[in-house]
Parts: sequence; structure tokens; C-alpha cells
Amino acid sequence: MSGSPIIQNGKLIGAVTHVLIDDPTKGYGVFAENMLETAQNVSKQKLKEAS
Repeated sequence: MSGSPIIQNGKLIGAVTHVLIDDPTKGYGVFAENMLETAQNVSKQKLKEAS
């Protein structure tokens, strides 16, 4: 279920990034805060490259 949202107390806190094939109850996720920070950094880098 890669990319599935992780909801806690009615709020988006992250997304599933990997699920282990041998045990679908285990996997990895990424916090929404980290996704936002990365997106902002990519945008800033693209602006620098464009100028």
C-alpha cells in the first residue's frame, strides 16, 4: 500500500512508503512534515537553477 496516508486522530501525519512482502503488517512510513520540507527544498533549488 505504498503511498497510503497515515491518519491519526483525524489528521494526516504521513504516508506509507514501503511494506515488507514477507510481513504486510510491517513497513516504513514518512512524516508529512518531512515530505513538506523536502518539497520546499526542491522548489527552492529549482528556482535557483532557473535564475
